[in-house]
Amino acid sequence: MSDVLRVEKTGTEATIWIDRQTLMNTITVAMRKELPGLLHGLDTDDTVRVVIIRGAGGKAFSAGGDLSEFLAQAPADLEEWGDTLSWPERCRKPVVAAIDGYTMGAGLELALACDFRIATDRSLFSFPEIRLGMIPGSGGTQRALRLIGMTRAKLLMMTGRRISASQAEQWGLITQCVPSDAFESAIAELSTELAARAPLALRTLKTVLNKGAEAPLETALELERKSYAWLRSTHDYEEGVKSFLEKREPKYTGR
Repeated sequence: MSDVLRVEKTGTEATIWIDRQTLMNTITVAMRKELPGLLHGLDTDDTVRVVIIRGAGGKAFSAGGDLSEFLAQAPADLEEWGDTLSWPERCRKPVVAAIDGYTMGAGLELALACDFRIATDRSLFSFPEIRLGMIPGSGGTQRALRLIGMTRAKLLMMTGRRISASQAEQWGLITQCVPSDAFESAIAELSTELAARAPLALRTLKTVLNKGAEAPLETALELERKSYAWLRSTHDYEEGVKSFLEKREPKYTGR
């Protein structure tokens, strides 16, 4: 684990900190290569129920990629590095982007690969790539398009303009915009709520939603039905039903 990407665990929550504060938490090639391993490790850690990704320093989640490295990369390198920021989506556990400050370029692409995005009202979002003669290349074009639609995606990306957190929430780019003084409590509330849910059901639901969104309706419905039927074989399914009937809180074990 590097100094600029570090993991902190508290109970069932694990936080990946992007800590490159003097450079607005910009993401280097080395950081891109390290992130998949960190997320895979948390994905296979049975003590972790929820993963949070956040930027240190209170100024930026991440202001994007480290431009000083861009011209040193060959086209084949760039094709590969674009895939690394997809790992929050591949992680089978809920992943929350806790956003406070500038979230741009690759930083926004990383946030869009998460399941939830909670941002302070002072946060700003943009895809500035077009101003640099390039386009978003780590999932930004397709994930933003699917979240906010073609009209707004073109406006955001083809101009490179910045939008506020309140506008990002209105468009559906982020999950929730909150005042700065409510930021920590909003993150804790969501994390606590997710951690209380059945882990296998959450994992299965994330897969059904992500895979089903791009599949033909009949295929997606078949995926849903088979996933639901599979959960019937788990302890957590039985525990959920029994706890409801017995009027008590469920005790999910992830089995």
